[in-house]
Amino acid sequence: MTIRTPIPARTTAGAWSAWLKSTLVVGLLLGMVQSGGVQLVSAQDVSPSVIEAFLRGHRIVEPSDTLPAQAYVLAGEGERLMSGAGDTLYARGHVPPEARLGIYRPGARYLDEQGALLGHELLYIGEARWLHGEGDISQLAVLSAQREVLSNDLVLPLEHPLSPQALAPHPPASAVAGRILAVPGGLRFIGRLQVITLDVGTRDGLQPGHVLQVNQAGALIDDPRTGAKARLPDSPAGQVLVIKPYQRVSYALVTQASHVLEVGDRVVSPTHDINAPGIRR
Repeated sequence: MTIRTPIPARTTAGAWSAWLKSTLVVGLLLGMVQSGGVQLVSAQDVSPSVIEAFLRGHRIVEPSDTLPAQAYVLAGEGERLMSGAGDTLYARGHVPPEARLGIYRPGARYLDEQGALLGHELLYIGEARWLHGEGDISQLAVLSAQREVLSNDLVLPLEHPLSPQALAPHPPASAVAGRILAVPGGLRFIGRLQVITLDVGTRDGLQPGHVLQVNQAGALIDDPRTGAKARLPDSPAGQVLVIKPYQRVSYALVTQASHVLEVGDRVVSPTHDINAPGIRR
């Protein structure tokens, strides 16, 4: 599946039931949102393992790190096409013997408006351990698997988990402007405590914990006097917290939504002080 940076088209249709199911795990990450700002739950209320498990489920391969260059599953033991927890399998390519290994399956390809690749999303399948190798072929033990491991699945070292302390909300040091690119799972409508993908990343100055404002495009109306089309100004509709930035895209959590957000809505640096009274950390 290929996803381009979208041009937003507003709609008034509600879609709360469509994304409710996907918020159940993510809802453990952040606490309540107060009027005027974001409140981060305490470290005691957020288990690092919950954050690690969520971020492990999705990751991005940078455009410079092409998928064909990654190690991949060659076959299962006995030339089986599928493997599961407790099985052994063979992988071809560079596999660091000392690393914790993740098994992934390619997901969405993210493109900008000009068609340039922003990143390739990988979906977590399971975890493996290096046993031994000869040449460019390694034997791996599958330690866990959320679904069947298939030939051509990718094998990469697991990313380092992010501590909850790294997500203390703060504004970007410089101006940021981008869009909501997608929602993992392919949904279009977005609500509070849902994770989204943005088309901006570390090259735009983003870091974990950065807070961005979501703006929705103003309606296109007819001027009652001239009859000409007039575009109303964008209006603030929510806030997001960056939880995992990559070079050109980022994962962010919706911490505030006064309206149903949509793929294509703009994200910008906050226009108010997030450390003003009413904001707790």
